[in-house]
This record gives sequence, C-alpha cells and structure tokens, in this order.
Amino acid sequence: MIKVFQILECGGPGGTGEQVAAICNGLDPARFEVSLVYAVRGGSPDAYRAKCRGAQNAYYVPEMTREISPLKDLAAFQKLRALFAAHRPDVVHAHSSKAGVLARVAAKAAGIKTVFYTPHGYGFLQQDRSAASRLLYKAVEAAAAPLGTTIACAPGEAAAAASLGGGPVRTVCDAYLGELLDPLPHDGLAVGSCGRLTYARDPDAWILLAQRLTDSRNGVKCAWIGGGEDEARVRVLLENMNLSGRAEITGWLSAPEARERLRALDLFVHYSRWDALPNAVLEAMAAGLPVVASDNAGNRDAVEDGVTGFIVKNEVELLERCQQLIDDKALRLKLGAAGLERVRRNFTLERMMTELSRLYAA
Repeated sequence: MIKVFQILECGGPGGTGEQVAAICNGLDPARFEVSLVYAVRGGSPDAYRAKCRGAQNAYYVPEMTREISPLKDLAAFQKLRALFAAHRPDVVHAHSSKAGVLARVAAKAAGIKTVFYTPHGYGFLQQDRSAASRLLYKAVEAAAAPLGTTIACAPGEAAAAASLGGGPVRTVCDAYLGELLDPLPHDGLAVGSCGRLTYARDPDAWILLAQRLTDSRNGVKCAWIGGGEDEARVRVLLENMNLSGRAEITGWLSAPEARERLRALDLFVHYSRWDALPNAVLEAMAAGLPVVASDNAGNRDAVEDGVTGFIVKNEVELLERCQQLIDDKALRLKLGAAGLERVRRNFTLERMMTELSRLYAA
C-alpha cells in the first residue's frame, strides 16, 4: 500500500480544491492510502473534508494561508513536518504556491524522498500583484524548485516551471470533472462567460464587449455566470451603460445550475489576463460551445485556435471573432463539436488518474 499525502491551502470552492478532491476520490484504494492535509480559502473545513471522501485520513491546518505571514507560516511548517515525521508517507503531493513551498521544505526536513508539487497557476504570473511581490514569489519558487518534481497542470505551466531551473518537471493536465452536456434550445443568441468576477478575468473588457455586441447584432444577449469581488461594481456599470435586459450577471450558482446556464449559450468568451488551465473553458467545450479566449498560456493549452475556437490578442479581435461566430451558425457548431471531442480525448478524469498513479508508484 502506497501512502500518499495531498497538501493544499485552498480547499473549498475553486478549481484547485475541486481537482484535489477528485484526486483523493479517484485513486485506487486497493493501491493507495490517501491522507488530506488542508486549509480552506472560503467555505467550510467540514464541507471540504466531506467532499474528499476518498481520503482515509484528514488533518486541518488553518495556519496555511494564501499570503505570506511569518508566524503562521512557521506554525504551518512545524505541523507539516511533524505529520510527515509521524506518518512517513511514501509520496507527498502539494498543490498551490503556499502549500507547495511549506510542504516541500517540511518533507525535506522530515526525510521524505518522493515529493511532487503542482502550482495550479504560479503567483509570479498574477498581474494584480506588485512587481516587487511577483519578484519575491518567483525567487521563492526558484529556491524551492530543487526540493521535488513539479507536476504542471498544463504545458504552459510546465514551461514556466522549467524556466525556474531546479528539479524535474512533468505534465499531467487537469481533468474536466463534470458531465458532457447537450445544448438547451432557446430563442435568440446567447454569449456568455463563467467564473469569478475579478481582475484576473478582466470584467471591464466583458462589459465593453457586451455593449458592442448587443449594439451591432439584433437578438444577442450576454451573461456572466458567477459572481465575485467585482460583482457590485460591474452591476453598477451595466446600469449606467443601459445594458439592463441585454446583459446580466447571475451571481454565484450551484455547479448544476451553472452548467444549465452554460447549456443555454451559443458562444463562450474567456478574456482572462492570465490562467493556468481554465476550468471554465473546459466546461464550455464539454457543453459543445465554441470558445473565444485571450492569448495567454493557459488559454492556448485549452483552445486550439481555429479548431475549437479562437485565440485573440486584443479587444478588437475579441469583438470581430465573436461577431463572426454570431453570424455563422455552421462555424459555431463545427468548432463546438471539435471542442467537445477535445475534452473527450485529452481532459478526462481517467487519464489524469492513470498518469498520477503511475508517477506515485514509480
């Protein structure tokens, strides 16, 4: 029996938490004994523990927080080192930047030989941080890189990991965790985005796109499926720009409700400033939607330009490609069908679990 510890500080709602829960639940219990070491970033610790039902053991470490905090970081490190020393896992797999650094250092201190780290989006690529903060995060990541093997969640993340030097890099793409969906019949044309309304998703570009699309094409409506810290501001902008009735923000929905809204779209837009591997794009492709996405590494890993959608370099191209797809139903259906097949072929949970199991057992 191979003892595997999964470590993360961002349990709860969000892509990383969902992927780690899927790993805990998907590993073969006849081969792997899984333990979860976690904190939560929003949501309930008990609820996240219940979601990771495949973990035989769980250890809550609330001192693991997203931002740097010397006292909390030291306390979290000491707890992790003690856990590793007491239980002697065969494999430690850490997820996200903070847990990744703390767990790798603690595993090294405890003498654990097999250590993996998946960034799920490097902090030094996040443009909402100051230049000094990004330099600090990159320096810390470079210093920790030799302490284990990086398992990138997409090829673009693997390239960023390789640029740091240090330990070996492998790629195991995140999985699409939902069901493949048939479209819902509806009137008119619906253009949508999905996810957290925050700086990383550039909601101002979405508002301008909604205005231009609904002004230039009859019968088009736009929707943002989700909510977030920028929601109140964006709602005010929609009112001030007279977009009520043409563009809406749903607020946070349950996963089934969000997928139902996706099924009622004709075109999906993901104009993000940065991404690792965007779950929202995988969900859109699984619903048979063509995707127009901004030109960053994560989006390029998800969308095949001209095959499953379009990669655009600026807001002018964003508008033009959306208008092209609104005007050409046959092209929408062709690209959407190719995206669905890409999810079936490249982003299944079975594929991810096979690849991770092979690495854990090596």
